[in-house]
Amino acid sequence: MMSSATNATRRGALAVLFGGLALVAIPGEPIASAGEPKQDPERAACADAYRGAQLQMRNGALRRARESLLVCVSDKCPSVLQPDCLRWLTEVEAATPTMAFAAKGVEGKDVTDVRVTMDGQPLREALDGKAVPVDPGTHTLRFEHGGETPIDQQIVVREGEKSRVVTVSWAKVVASPEAGGERGPAPAAGANTAAWAFGGLGAASLVTFGVLGIHGVTRRSDLEKECFGRCSQSKIDSVKTEFLIADVALGVGIVSVGIATVLFLKGGSAEKPAHASFGVAPQRDGAAASLSGRF
Repeated sequence: MMSSATNATRRGALAVLFGGLALVAIPGEPIASAGEPKQDPERAACADAYRGAQLQMRNGALRRARESLLVCVSDKCPSVLQPDCLRWLTEVEAATPTMAFAAKGVEGKDVTDVRVTMDGQPLREALDGKAVPVDPGTHTLRFEHGGETPIDQQIVVREGEKSRVVTVSWAKVVASPEAGGERGPAPAAGANTAAWAFGGLGAASLVTFGVLGIHGVTRRSDLEKECFGRCSQSKIDSVKTEFLIADVALGVGIVSVGIATVLFLKGGSAEKPAHASFGVAPQRDGAAASLSGRF
C-alpha cells in the first residue's frame, strides 16, 4: 500500500510541474492537453497580436505594429499581456512619423479631390489637411487629380518625424518660346520700374539744367554790368560753379533719358537684364557725360 501511494504522489507532482511549464511558455496562452476543447478565439488573437507586434517593430512596420498592439491592450486580452503591449504602444506612437498633404490645381488654387498612394498602396482618397501615420524609410508617393497627369514623388521619411507636409502642384507654368511653349515669358516688372525711374531722373535733371542755366546767364550779365569786367574772383567762381552744376544736370538728364528709352523699347524682357553705367566729369569750360552698358 505504501509503495502504491508513493507512486501516485510522484505522478501527481510531475503532472503539476509540466502543467505549470505549459502555462508560462506563452504568456496568457495555456497549452490545451489532448481531449480538452480548443482555446478561445479571442485569446488566440491576443497571443497572435502580442507575437506579431514584436516582429513588426523589429522590421520597421510601425503602422502594423500599432494595429497589433491596439488589439492586445484591450480588455478582452489576458492582463498578463497588457503591460508589455501598453509600453510598446507608447514607444511605437512616438517613433511613427506622420505626414500631411497639400495640392494646387491648374489655376493655382488648393484642391482636395486628390488620391494619394504610397508604394502602390492607397493612402488617401481625398485631402482633408489631417496628418496620417506612415512607416519610416524611402517611399514613392503618387498624386492623382481628375484628368491631370499623375505626379510621382520619392521621399525619405525619418523615424519620429511629425506633421511633415508634402505639397504638389498642377499649376500651369508659363513657358518660353525656346522651350516650345505656346506663350512667351511674362514681362519683367522690375525692368519697367527701372525704365520709369530713369525717365523721372532724366526729366528732373533736364529741368534743373534749364533753371540753373538761365539763372547763371542772368547772374553773369549782372556782374558784367556791375563790375565792368573787374569783378572779384569769388563772384566769378560762384557763377562758374552754377554753370558747372547745370552742365552736370544736363549730362545726367541725357544719360537717364537714353537708358529709359532703351528699357521701354526693350519691352521689359527679362531674358538678359539691362545694365548701364554713366559718368559725368567736369572740364575747364563745363562737363562731359558718358554712357556705357549692355541692353
